Parts: sequence; C-alpha cells; structure tokens
Amino acid sequence: MLALNLHRHLEKRLWRSRRAAEFLFIDAPNAGKAQENNLAVVLICKDEEDYIDEWIKYHELAGVRHFYIYDNGSSDSTATKARAHNCEGEKTVIVHPWILKASAGQCAVCPQSAAYAHAILCYGNKHRWMAFIDTDEFIVPRQHGTVIEALDRLGKYSNISLFWSQFGHCGHATKPSNPCAFAYMLRHQPDEPHFYHFKCIIDPAKLSMIYVHYYVTTNMGTTTSNDKGQVEENKNRTRAAGFVSSECLQLNHYRTKSIEESNIKLQRIMHGWIAAERKFEIYNYINEVNTNLVEDVAILDFLGRHGINNCEDYNQYINGAQTSENGKSTYS
Repeated sequence: MLALNLHRHLEKRLWRSRRAAEFLFIDAPNAGKAQENNLAVVLICKDEEDYIDEWIKYHELAGVRHFYIYDNGSSDSTATKARAHNCEGEKTVIVHPWILKASAGQCAVCPQSAAYAHAILCYGNKHRWMAFIDTDEFIVPRQHGTVIEALDRLGKYSNISLFWSQFGHCGHATKPSNPCAFAYMLRHQPDEPHFYHFKCIIDPAKLSMIYVHYYVTTNMGTTTSNDKGQVEENKNRTRAAGFVSSECLQLNHYRTKSIEESNIKLQRIMHGWIAAERKFEIYNYINEVNTNLVEDVAILDFLGRHGINNCEDYNQYINGAQTSENGKSTYS
C-alpha cells in the first residue's frame, strides 16, 4: 500500500509539472492591413467525421468565416470532410496535420496549447477575433444574428470568457440520428463551482499567454470579460458574483453525447494521475451533468431566426442549403 501511495504521489507531481508546460508565452502578431471585423475558430480534433459537418455549417451560420483545424491523427474522414467545405476559389477551412509528441525535460508540451499558438502566430493578424473551442461546443448568439454582432458591444475587451452550458446524454443509449442541436436539449443546472468552466474568444493581436481555458492579453493582463462586459481576474471567474453568464452568448457544450459514445471516450483516457482514477473522476462528473436538468432551446431559437424551423430544415442546411429560384441560399 505504501508503494502504491508513493507511486500516486509521484505521478500527481509529474502531472502538475506537465500542466505547467501547457502555459505558452508568445509575442502577439501585429494586426495586419487585411484584419477585418471577423471571427475565426481554431479546433484541434481527432476522429470527428460524424460531427464535423454540423459543427462547421452551424458556425458558418453564426458568422464564422475561417476555420483552422488541427487534425490530431484522425483515422477517419474528418480532414476530408472539413476540406470539402471550401468554396471554389475561397479557402475558408485550413486543415493542419497535428500529431505532436514533444517534451521539455519532464514536462510534456500540450499539443492543444501548441496548436493554438501556431494558429495565432500564422493567422492572427487576419482576424479581429479568434475562438478556441472543440467539436462538441457550439457558440450560440442569444439576441443577435451572428456572434460578431454580439461581440460588437464588447469591442474594448480583448479576452472574452464564455461559460460552458453543459448538456447530458438526454437518455440516448446510442448515437441519435438527429444532429446535436436537435438531439440534445436538456441542460445541466450547475450548483457547484467545480462545474463552472469557460472557453475564450480573444483578440489575437493582444495575446501574450496561452492556455486551453485561460489567456493573458496585453491590455487586460490577467483579467477577462464575460458576455455582459463584467471584468474579473481569470482566477476568480468561478467565484465572482454575476460573472457566470449566458445572456448574450451561450456556449453549448455537449459534454457526453450518447451513453455509448461517452463510454468509448472514457476508455481513451490515458492522461492525468493514474488513468483508472482519472476515468473514475470523469465518470462521476458525467453522471452529475446528467442530473438537475432543464430544457434549453436557445440554439433552436437562433436557428429559427435564420429560417431553420425544424430538424428537416437543419439537415438540409448541413447537407447543402436549399436554394431559391434565383440561386441564392434561403438561409442567411
């Protein structure tokens, strides 16, 4: 027992040292002449062929015009499907192979943080905003037609924190036939700070430090704004009164998908302290996310504002928008 406890102690210390290497300091790119008031999304993913089409098409509808996708060794058609969204003569989806296994002494370099740094340094001077999210995360404008319109009132801030609205499996034992927006409509109502997590939209021209859920910018330092313009220290986001907000921008996080898919993901967990303990912790977390549920149709309200009123409309849009007689898309 003593040997096991010592092993766990050492492994936890190594894990903490690894986390220290996930913070990357960079010199922000200067805003280029081509920088416009637009939003780009950066994604690192693996084997997401079942979800990449909906994720891209949804965010195009929400006003995203450029996607930088870092493919972490997919064995399926994720990259091919992503590239297929490029229009003739216009490359809006760029896919980078990204199988990174680097280290610095005993500290592993986080592939996700490194991918974000690469995107910022290579493309940051083209965009006013960059968001860093996953394929199970959808940015939902609550009151506006696009994310950019919602961000216009936050223009003086360079670091925007979006609160995770976490959705459970909604009783689906296996992968449902409907896309995420229509398959998962039961959201967990968090009552504990350990459920409070954020992803960020940042001004790449002002970025100085990168972490997956945490950024430092030159004009805001270690502070960040929520979607209402309330500014707090990054470290106080989960505790500051009123900071947890989805008033203007909601980040839907389809945390578990179906029970079957969730179990498959659990089997892939290899990082953290002893893998079995890490799996047990996430298993309990997932179970909690599927309690205290409330119906949330914010994403359906957004789709409705763009003329997509049911699942059939949405599937048609994902698979190729309907066109009117003059050849223009019926979806704005």
